Amino acid sequence: MCGIAGFISFDGRRDRAWLDALGRTMTDAMAHRGEGCRAPYVSACGTVMLCATRLAVRDRSHAGDQPMTDPTGRIVLVHNGEVYGSRSPAPPLWPRRTSCDTEFALQQVCREDDPADALRPLDGMFALAWHDTRTGRVVLARDHFGVKPLFYAFTEGGLLFASEQQVLLRTGLITPEVDAEEYLLRSWIRMDAADDHTWLRGVRSLQPAEYLVADGGRTRTHRYWRPASVDGLVEPEEIRAAFDRAIEQRSVSDVPRAAVLSGGVDSTAIAAGLTAAGVPLDGYVLRYQDGIGGSGDDVAYATEVAERLGVRLTVCDLDRHAAADLVPVLPTRLMRPLLHGAELAMHHLYGTIAGDRKVVVYSGHGADELWGYQDGRYFPVVDPLAPTYIHGRHYLTHRLHADERPVWARLVSWMAHELDVDMSVVTDRVWERTMDEYRAIKTASPLKRGRHHLMRRFLVYVNDMVDATSSTFTLEDRPVFQDVTLTELAFRCPEHLKDTNKPGSHKSLLKAALADLMPESVRHRRKQGFPTPTDPRYVQRLTELADGLGTPFGLPPLPDALRAELGVGEWMFLASSSAWLDHLAEFRTEPRSQSHGEPSRTPVALADPGARRRP
Repeated sequence: MCGIAGFISFDGRRDRAWLDALGRTMTDAMAHRGEGCRAPYVSACGTVMLCATRLAVRDRSHAGDQPMTDPTGRIVLVHNGEVYGSRSPAPPLWPRRTSCDTEFALQQVCREDDPADALRPLDGMFALAWHDTRTGRVVLARDHFGVKPLFYAFTEGGLLFASEQQVLLRTGLITPEVDAEEYLLRSWIRMDAADDHTWLRGVRSLQPAEYLVADGGRTRTHRYWRPASVDGLVEPEEIRAAFDRAIEQRSVSDVPRAAVLSGGVDSTAIAAGLTAAGVPLDGYVLRYQDGIGGSGDDVAYATEVAERLGVRLTVCDLDRHAAADLVPVLPTRLMRPLLHGAELAMHHLYGTIAGDRKVVVYSGHGADELWGYQDGRYFPVVDPLAPTYIHGRHYLTHRLHADERPVWARLVSWMAHELDVDMSVVTDRVWERTMDEYRAIKTASPLKRGRHHLMRRFLVYVNDMVDATSSTFTLEDRPVFQDVTLTELAFRCPEHLKDTNKPGSHKSLLKAALADLMPESVRHRRKQGFPTPTDPRYVQRLTELADGLGTPFGLPPLPDALRAELGVGEWMFLASSSAWLDHLAEFRTEPRSQSHGEPSRTPVALADPGARRRP
């Protein structure tokens, strides 16, 4: 895990000192993502700046620092993440100067003129940017699953990009505006609000398996990979071989390692696979105060697994006081309000791991989205066994939250009314964005289309959350199941083989493939996700916090009837929304007399969507 950033001018040469100062500003803003960096690269033509901060996981010598240039000086590259290898191995183009993965990625880029040909065979999690000094072309790219983020915005006659939105804001070139419709859309659909938009107007997110080419003042994006979805026979032995290969690839590290060990199928299999490969690691499990939400069960199962593997286990306890204290803090890292209790759990867990001086963390993110989750609750648009009255557009846009989270639906609808936003416009956009990825693969299977939607939206939401919380503590999270070979098997596999719909059968095919890596108790354990505290005193603490911060956008006080209904999730959302908006308001700017002069550290004032309210 590192951080990358840069600027591409579309209107000619810029002052080199300005570009250098801009690069240093951006490097400073992402210092928490790594401990080392070189001076920013500024092209001889004065139109490109690239910079990076490096978390050295393999080859900790300075030879691996970035920006990195090939021996001819033609390609300059910055790289965030880990590239483990290639599914199309080729001899090195030059004798390797380092053993770090950045040089491997650089060789792949230098080998192919077509970015898609360079990116498609890579195994790993990455965000890349490279400048071809001969052609002038700059390419930005994101890994197959979107494990590593990359944000960009058009500004100052060019393109600004970075691993984090805060880095863009710190330059003073981006105005932190919030569009009311976008805010309500992302609030409404909550945990699958992952697409090329963000919560900030004008700031875009490069999508998984996508690259952007900037050439001659023009930009265009391309997708370089989609999983094939033709049904075929997939045996457990084939899944196991791919899993073992994924473990082997991710086992290389020159720094101390840890594993999230929740006592579930995914984390148990990963920890067992790593220990069998001789990888030294410690396990960590989260427990909420009083063990609510089944977190006490996590500890019991994780303890059983740790004893079986001979792994030291640390229990990370999170009480209601610490959880409440995180609510106004986390939005400044996530750059959005809190939508799910997992943000609190992840942040606390990663903080404990970093406190023990671990650097690499193994996790099971992605296993559910690829090998489980195909019942009607997760595929409401496409479930072929569901009654017709809950199919399609009406259910997704109007009934999903009204049926499953009615208080949340009433809260967001009230906010829309006060912000003078037509909710039908919002829900129409929900449908359009959902169908983009649902239709993006060639298959007649509605369940495979739903699977693709999960991978491209919900999983990306999880990945962004993991990156934001882990990078706070300068950690690298390696999700073993987000592997191209494993994923292509998952999409080849007929969906009905993954789950028999019997109690405890969630991910039954994956369990069969990995059976010897876990005790029977874990194999038959019911699936459960990250909980949030439910203690009434926690609700009261969040209520007080939200009241102290005020309603988002300066909205009027909540109606008494609605206020009385709100629970943990709604109060957490309101408090964190206000805290996030207050954080954005800190980025203020003074007008610059010369747009190409020294970059200001204070951006333009936040636009107030509350001004759109009815009189």
